[in-house]
Amino acid sequence: MAEITPPVRVRFAPSPTGFLHIGGVRTALFNWLFARHYGGQFLLRVEDTDEKRFVPGAADDMMASLRWVGIDWDEGPDIGGPHAPYVQSERKELGIYQRYADELVAGGHAYKCFVTPEQEERLRAEWAARGERPERFRFRGPERDWSPAQVAAAEAQGLPFTIRLKVPLDGSTGFTDLVRGGEGISVNNADLYDLVLLKTTGMPTYHLAHLVDDHLMGITHVIRGEEWVPSAPYHVMLYRAFGWQMPVFAHVPNILRQDGRGKLSKRKDDVATNRFWERGYLPEAMFNYLALQGWSYDDHTEIMSRDEIVARFSIDRVQASPARWNPDKLKDMNGLYIRKLSSAEVAARVAPFLSQAGLIASPPSDAERAYAERLVPLIHERLEELSEASDLLEFFFHDLPPAEPALLVQKKMDPAGTAAALAAAYAELGELEDWSEAALETTLRALVEQLGLKAGQLFGTLRVAVTGRTVAPPLFETLAALGRERALARIAAARDALA
Repeated sequence: MAEITPPVRVRFAPSPTGFLHIGGVRTALFNWLFARHYGGQFLLRVEDTDEKRFVPGAADDMMASLRWVGIDWDEGPDIGGPHAPYVQSERKELGIYQRYADELVAGGHAYKCFVTPEQEERLRAEWAARGERPERFRFRGPERDWSPAQVAAAEAQGLPFTIRLKVPLDGSTGFTDLVRGGEGISVNNADLYDLVLLKTTGMPTYHLAHLVDDHLMGITHVIRGEEWVPSAPYHVMLYRAFGWQMPVFAHVPNILRQDGRGKLSKRKDDVATNRFWERGYLPEAMFNYLALQGWSYDDHTEIMSRDEIVARFSIDRVQASPARWNPDKLKDMNGLYIRKLSSAEVAARVAPFLSQAGLIASPPSDAERAYAERLVPLIHERLEELSEASDLLEFFFHDLPPAEPALLVQKKMDPAGTAAALAAAYAELGELEDWSEAALETTLRALVEQLGLKAGQLFGTLRVAVTGRTVAPPLFETLAALGRERALARIAAARDALA
C-alpha cells in the first residue's frame, strides 16, 4: 500500500437530487475519518449540475443529515472557505468550467460535437440492426476528425453542441486504488466512448466539474463509491490532458441490501438518513455502525467511541468486497448505546418523541420533564429506538378505557374469581399509606398468598387493569409511578368491567 503523507485534503460532494442515502453518509464518514486521522481537511461541495433531477431543499437535508451523524466540514457552502463558492451551479456562473473545457478543445483533447440526442439514438439503433450487442455501442462523434473550418461552419449555423472528451482509439488507461491495496486497474480505450464534458446549456457534467474542482481545491485523495470505478479511466485521461497531478483514488465498497440481492436502494429500502433520527437512533450509534460498513479495526471489536474510531481508522482496512446492511444489528447497537446513557440523558432525548405524540408539551414543563425522567428507568432496558418510548409510556399520560375482560382473566381463572381478586387488591392497596415500590410489592405478594393464587395470575390481571396491556413495564414500579389515585381508579374500573 502507498504511504499516506499528511496533510491530506478530501471531500464529499453529493448531488441534491433527493434525501441523503445512508450509504452516502457512510462514504462521507470514511472521507471524514481519513481527514481527521491524518490531521487534514474535509470539504463539503454541492454538485448540482444535474438540472433535471435537482430537488429544492435537498442540499439543506444533506447538511442536516451529516451534522446529525457527527460529520462536520472545514470548508463548505454554508461556512465558506478559500475556494468558495462550494456549489457547482454558482461556480458555473463564474465561467470556471467553460474555461477549462475550451482549454481541452484547444489542446486537441476534446471536441465540439453537434450530434443531437435523436441522432445518437439512431446510431445506436443502426448498431443493433447490424446484429451488434447494444451494450457494446461506443459513441465516437464524427466531429473529432473535423477541420477547424468545418467546426466554424457548424457554429455559424447556430447549431447547438456539446463538448466531448476525445478518447484515444487504441491503447489502455489505468490507475491504482488504495482500497484494492494499490492494485492497478486498466481498461482498453477501445471499450470507452467519447463522453460529454459540457452540455449544450453550458452546464458541465460531473466528469468535468468534479475534476476541475478537485484540482482547484487541492484534493489529495478521492474516496468515493465503487460505482465510479468504470468512470475513473476518463478522469485519468482528463488529469493527463490538463497536465495536473492526479489525486490518489480509493473506491469504497457498496452496501448491499440485507438479503445480499443488490445494493441499498432509495426506491426499495428505508435508507433516508432523516428517517433514522425520526425513529430515534442515536447519532453516536449510527456513527459507530456506519464506520463498520466496509471497514473494521480487527476481527472482533465493534463498539468504539468516535475518538477511538478516528485514531484507529486506516484506509488499508477498508474492504474491497461489499458490506451488507443489517437493520437488526443496527437496532441492537442503538439499544446498547441507549442503555449506556443515564436516565436523565434518555429522558432528554425521548422528550421530543413524547411531545410529538402529544403526551407532553413542547418544550416540556419542569414537572413534565421530571415525570419523564422518573418513568425512563421503567423502559430504559427495553428501548431500541427512542421513538418507542411514546408507545411504551402512553398509558402513564392518558386515561384508559376499561380493560378488555378477556385480557384481564388469566389462565386457570374465571371472570368471577378475577373480579374478586381485583376487589381484594383494591381494598388492600386502598389502605396502604406508603405508596412506594417496596410497600406495593410487599402488600401484593402477601395478597397472592392470602388468595391462594400464583403471582403471575394476580400480577397479570393488575398489569392489564392499570396499563391496558399484557406486556408493560414492571408492575410495582408502574403502580408507584401512576400514583395512588389513578392506579386505584383503574383497578376499580377493571373490577366493574367484570361485574
